[in-house]
Formats: sequence, C-alpha cells, structure tokens
Amino acid sequence: MNRSLLISTIIGTGILSINNTFALQPKPANADVIVQWNLITVKATKIAKQNSNLASRTEAVEAIAVYDAVNSIKHIGTPYHYNVEPSGPASAQAAVVQAAHDVLVNYFPAQRPALDSALTNSLQGITDGPVSAGREVGAAAAADIIVLRANDGSSPLTTYAGPEKPGVGAYRPTPGKFAPGIDVEWGNVKPFLLKSDKQFLPEPPPAIGSTEYKKALAEVNELGEIKSTKRTEDQTHIAQFYKQDAELTVNEGARLLAVSHGTTLEENALIFVLVDIAEADARIEIWGGKYKYLAWRPVTALNAEEDGSVKAYTKWTPLITTPAHPSYPSGHSATVTAGYEVLKKFFGDKNHLELRTTTDGEPARVVESLSAVEFENGYSRIYGGIHYAFENNSAQDVGRKVADWVLKNGPHKK
Repeated sequence: MNRSLLISTIIGTGILSINNTFALQPKPANADVIVQWNLITVKATKIAKQNSNLASRTEAVEAIAVYDAVNSIKHIGTPYHYNVEPSGPASAQAAVVQAAHDVLVNYFPAQRPALDSALTNSLQGITDGPVSAGREVGAAAAADIIVLRANDGSSPLTTYAGPEKPGVGAYRPTPGKFAPGIDVEWGNVKPFLLKSDKQFLPEPPPAIGSTEYKKALAEVNELGEIKSTKRTEDQTHIAQFYKQDAELTVNEGARLLAVSHGTTLEENALIFVLVDIAEADARIEIWGGKYKYLAWRPVTALNAEEDGSVKAYTKWTPLITTPAHPSYPSGHSATVTAGYEVLKKFFGDKNHLELRTTTDGEPARVVESLSAVEFENGYSRIYGGIHYAFENNSAQDVGRKVADWVLKNGPHKK
C-alpha cells in the first residue's frame, strides 16, 4: 500500500465527517490497534462535544490504560500506575482494545452500542495470544486509571462572566455569543505527571503600553482583521485550518508518524501515552495562567475606549471568532508544542506530513517538519486575530518545558 493511500485509510476525510459510528476503513498491516483506538477515542470526544480540556484528559486516560495494559504483558518499561502481570500468556492486542473500550464507555455511556461494535470488530483476527486473558488485563488497567482520576478536579466546571466594570487590559466576554469564560478551575486540575498545576506557570504578559505589547497589538491588528489586505492567502488557510481543537492536530500527527515509521505495538504504547499526557498537562498549566492574568483579547483591545470600556465592537473584527476564555497565554500553542516536542524525540524533526483533520473543510496542510506544524499552529492564532505573538511565544515555552518534563519523568523503557 502506498503512503498516501495508507494515510487516507487511517485518517479519513475529516474527523467530523463521521456519523456517530466508529467503523474503520480497511486497515493497513502497520496500523495497529493502538493507532486505531486513538482515532476512535478522538472521534468519541468530538461526538460527545468535549472541548479541548476535557478531550485531552480523556485521551490521556485512554493512553495510560492502554500503556499499562501492554506493559503488564510485554514489560516495556516503568508503569504509569497499574502493573499486575497476568498469570499466563495473554494477548497484548486484546488488552489494548479492552482497555481503550472500557475507558470510553465509562466516560461516554451513550456511545456504548458503537463502542461495543468497534470492540467486537477489533477483537476479530487477533492472534498474538489468548484473547480472554488479554481482555482481563485491559479491563483491569482501565478500571485502575479511571479510579485514580475520579477526583482530579476536572468537574464540575464553572464559568467567568467578567468584572462588572472592566478596565484597560481586563478580560470580558467577546463577540459573537458573548459567552462567559469557560473552565475557570481547569488550572487546578491534578496534572498527570507534573509535580503541581503551577509548575510551569508563565510569567505575566507585557504591560499594556509597553513596546512589546504595542508591537504585538499592531501585528494582530494588521494580520488578524477579517478583511486584512496584509494577510496572504496561505496565512488565511493556516488560520482556518488550525482553528480546530488543538488536540486533534497532536493526535493526527502521532498516528501519521506511527504508520509511516512502522512502529511496533510496544513502541506505540509508549509514544501515545507520553504525547497525550504532555498535551493534557500543558493545557492544565496554561489554564492556570489564563485565569490568573485575565488578559483581554485583541478584539477587545482594538475596540476599546481609553478607559478600557467598549461601546460597540465595530472598529475591528477578527478573521476567526474569539474563543470564550482569557487570552494569555495561548492554549493552542502550548498543546501542539507539547505534543510535537514529544514526537520529535521519537521520530526526529524532519518528517513529511499531510495533515488532513480539520473542522472547516480546509484542504490538507503539507509540511516537511514537526517544527513547521508548531510554527503554523502557533501563528494561526495571530493570523486569525485571536492572540498576540507574545502569547504564542510564552505558551510554546510552556509546551516545551512540559514535554521535557514528561519525557524525563514519565513511563520509559527499562
């Protein structure tokens, strides 16, 4: 099977083109059950309409269950938490399928019929050992991490309506729905691997009126306006392509690389657990910064009066609708940087990728390095008019620090 066909087989035409089903296309030989169930997991989070915070948590829990299940049978290296060796031979593939299935059914009970069908399909043809024994290991690993994360602070979630009389620099709800800021407490969620939810809290943003702030504001004013004549056609495509939830970009990259490099089941178990933990912990760190600094969005700054009030949002409109949470730092930038920095450690930087997952019908983004994905994803927020450059830079710094910590302190080969 040639590479382009192989990629389209795994990825499909778009993450949201599914009709509440998890049926997979005919799979190439090197698209193992970990790759398949990562895609099923990502689809399940979007069917459930989980935002990126919740989805990254789900993906991390699923990846941990899968890793600990495989590790219990194959002895890859250090466990994340669960580590009970089966009494006899057991299928690692069956363990993967059962672990992933049980995590998803726990979080998305309404999707059980489709998930059960996917489980049955995946179990057919498994020949790497006793299936029943493998399923028992997978079920135990899933149950273990579900209990471990049961009281991690991820629910309930509250919103932020903004101050009664917001001043200069203060965040407040933005057009078009003027929805309150989401997930106020997400910065207090227990990290998966970091020592604390404030371990890599970013420094404060530059002061309003400072040289750095003025430069960044002028840049987003010029490049991010809906009818900008300075933004190129390709920059507009970048803004529209990457406006999808950031964890989609991370997991698609991981799947593409796993397939193109032909990584083994054991290798994929380790790769996906580290990638998904990194993106989840990066979002926790970033959310702590968002609600600590409560910085206003460009659309507010560029429509504000001298006293910080906004009479009407008519002076300036961004290309992309502004997300409902404070501006500093960028969650998108941290998420993708954290995930792709982990991927670099396994696959190197220079890789040809055709990213196709998008929520907006955009054509594929073709890149020749993982650093290019980090750059495009980060600057897409400036091209879209919803972030300043310093927010992207600060967030990418957090993403790199989180990735480095996860690689040094997460599960690893013995």
